[in-house]
Amino acid sequence: MRNCSIIITVCFFLICSLIFSDVGLADYPDGYHDVHRVLDGDTFELTDGNIVRLIGIDAPETGETCSTEATQHLASLISGEIVYLEKDVSETDSDGRLLRYVYVNGVFVNLELVYDGYAYAVSSPPDVAYSSQLADAEEDAINNDRGCLWVIIRIDSDRDSDGDSTWIHASCFIATAAYGSPLDPHVKILRKFRDKHLLTNRSGRRFVRIYYSYSPVIADYISKHDTLKAITRFTLLPVIGLSWVALQSGPIVTLTLMILFGVGLISIWMLKRD
Repeated sequence: MRNCSIIITVCFFLICSLIFSDVGLADYPDGYHDVHRVLDGDTFELTDGNIVRLIGIDAPETGETCSTEATQHLASLISGEIVYLEKDVSETDSDGRLLRYVYVNGVFVNLELVYDGYAYAVSSPPDVAYSSQLADAEEDAINNDRGCLWVIIRIDSDRDSDGDSTWIHASCFIATAAYGSPLDPHVKILRKFRDKHLLTNRSGRRFVRIYYSYSPVIADYISKHDTLKAITRFTLLPVIGLSWVALQSGPIVTLTLMILFGVGLISIWMLKRD
């Protein structure tokens, strides 16, 4: 009889531990939650301290082109609001942030950010419930030059670099067409080089203005031919390499390396002639 009581007691505690363990590990519930503050273009904090990362999109990182505008746009939609959170498959990302679709006042926030041109559409399996809608929204934003990601750059080259020249940002069309995504690491390097070293001086801005006058048509043609994509990727490698060096070491070191490389090639050519 005593042994039976011990067995019953042990079973009771085991069942209780399992129940409370499940409760402790329960997913964060779908439903309405208060927004405390917006952290960047695709992340915000709830009043209970949880961080929410919007699924299926990717906004520019802090310091990148359009990051400030994307953050402000998300803030204009949800700051001080009560939002509805909807889970897909994953509970959190590798940083412990809640992965959710977000709605506010009847607006699908994830879709709105992409449609308005402040975030890229990204397919992130297994969370792909709205991938097709987000992709369509991005295509529409591109076709209509919306938001700070897709508007064609317009620069007043007649003004001094210290003046009020008007210029706005756009994606790297040719590189994006070649690599298939504006989020590809190679495209990001070129975009950062543009922002840090080209758009900060008059000659660079003039080059960018010319580039954006012709690149959309070229990029569209490249995107329709796999062979051209491969050739373009190969052609861009030296440019990407030099851009990476410039971002890491600065333009002076990069220029020095280019000169040394050129001198080396000339020297080899002259030695072969002799």
